[in-house]
Amino acid sequence: MARKSRRKTLFKRLYLFFTVIIVIPLLVLGLFTYNGVSEKLRHQAETNMAQVVNVATTHLEQYIRSYENSTLSLLTNLDIKEYLDVSRELNYEYYYYSSRIKEFALDPIMIRHPEVSALYVVGQDGRVVAANAGASIDFTNDYVEQYIVKLFETMPDNGQLVLLNNSIVSSKQGQTITLARKIRGLRSMDYKGILAMEVRSEDLSTLWEGIELGPRGYFVIEDRDAKIVYHTDASKIGTQLPELHQKELPVNRVMSYISEVEGEERFMIGRHSSYTNWNLQLSIPMDELRAPIIGIRSDMIWIGAAALIIALLLAYRFSQSITRPIQKLRKGMKQTEKGDWTTIPQQGRKDEIDELVLSYNSMVHKLSDLLEQIYEAENTKREAELERQKAELQALQLQINPHFLYNTLETIVCFPAVQDSDEVSEIVKNMAYMLRYAVQTSLEEITVANELKHVLSYMTILKHRHGKEFEIEVEIPPDYLLEKMVRLTMQPLIENVFQHAFFEGIEEQHRIMIAARVTENEFIVSVQDNGCGMSEEQLVKLRSRLETKKLTEVKEGKGGIGVLNVHRRIQLVFGEAYGLQIDSELHKGTTISMHMPKS
Repeated sequence: MARKSRRKTLFKRLYLFFTVIIVIPLLVLGLFTYNGVSEKLRHQAETNMAQVVNVATTHLEQYIRSYENSTLSLLTNLDIKEYLDVSRELNYEYYYYSSRIKEFALDPIMIRHPEVSALYVVGQDGRVVAANAGASIDFTNDYVEQYIVKLFETMPDNGQLVLLNNSIVSSKQGQTITLARKIRGLRSMDYKGILAMEVRSEDLSTLWEGIELGPRGYFVIEDRDAKIVYHTDASKIGTQLPELHQKELPVNRVMSYISEVEGEERFMIGRHSSYTNWNLQLSIPMDELRAPIIGIRSDMIWIGAAALIIALLLAYRFSQSITRPIQKLRKGMKQTEKGDWTTIPQQGRKDEIDELVLSYNSMVHKLSDLLEQIYEAENTKREAELERQKAELQALQLQINPHFLYNTLETIVCFPAVQDSDEVSEIVKNMAYMLRYAVQTSLEEITVANELKHVLSYMTILKHRHGKEFEIEVEIPPDYLLEKMVRLTMQPLIENVFQHAFFEGIEEQHRIMIAARVTENEFIVSVQDNGCGMSEEQLVKLRSRLETKKLTEVKEGKGGIGVLNVHRRIQLVFGEAYGLQIDSELHKGTTISMHMPKS
């Protein structure tokens, strides 16, 4: 039961992994795509609607301006100005001018613009000269008299054009747009009359013919008193716009907002026309605006669901195709652990898993025949290599240049005749310490402090030998004194400096500095001198000897055996990746760095 549970767990984890890989990118892609498309569609819809409102506003202003331009000639008409100045009692002049105004001023405009329903001039005393497209106007009834009085009260005394949603004909109230302005007489600067033109408001629908607003979208134009001048629904023309929907729209730019109209959430976009002093608004239900987005969302859900189901089925089959051969391979490995070298039949699919089974079967055949031989060979090889390294290290350890020992003994022999016995005792004591230190051939590493002490003994003997004091500069932080080193590696490098860098003798300017530093993986001890240095050719040859690790090729007295000896013993103790690194420049000095592993 435990094995079966583990096999199911492997399959479930693999299947869950594939599911996560499929679902997360699908969700992320779907959400980003849906949000991106939705935002673009919404922005595009708003942009299109704003363009429609701007175009409609421009057309409306051009439409009104064209009628205004048609009446500009009437402002300077002498007959109209004389008519406004003539007294009402002068019946002949009144009749003369009114006839001329109607025949030569008003009728030609009515003929050129058949869509104009009425064109008239009104004097301060209530006199009216009119051209009407429909039935004649009764200027004696109360409505007309009240209309004229209100008209004079409404018009500003600056001659500015005013748009009104009223008509001089009571039956056309709310169905016309009136363009009116005050005009002057001929003999004074006072405004004595009003020039007015009435246009059917329903003709405004021609301005946005071809614009598709949807089944429930509409245009609405309201005047400065929030009275509807035009509406796609003609029954609402002339009515008052509800106070809830009255907005202060910006001048000459669009503003959009969402409002609830008659219980329905609608998207509104509009602008204010400074020329007409009207607000133009376009309204579309939010559900119609969201319809394309909702359609895209539905399509993406269905497509995503179908793609997810197919992907999960493929992931299920693919997971099984991986786990089944692995389960068989696992059973075979369990048998191998028990010593039963059973092979596994191949599936014949020629894929990586089949290659794995083939490799496993080959391993089983070879392992059953060679396992014991490999163990014996490895043990024999390891023992032989260890013995070889010990023998080589011992040989190298005893290969220290004997000339130093001979010269020191000669110095000791000569000293009783010329020196006190205290100096002889100091030389012998330090020599004894160095000999004891040198003959120990253990592979165990020693510390930097031990090597420095050995160097100190060597420098004491050297002082008596040359009769001159020489101090070595040591720049090693106390923390590094207990770092591990190979025995007898620092003193041979110091001796190498005196033999080769200061071969003409020790002078006042000569310096030797021992330093230590730590990198990420290595502990480095360097010996630096300011002696004669080496040429580029000599440096290349010495580095080449370090790489070949051959000590027998270096002749005594030619330099380098102590350096090569140290390099090889460091490698034998710490590995081939470590050893010496030499940098030198002719007449400037040499730096030899011992690279060892950091403890």
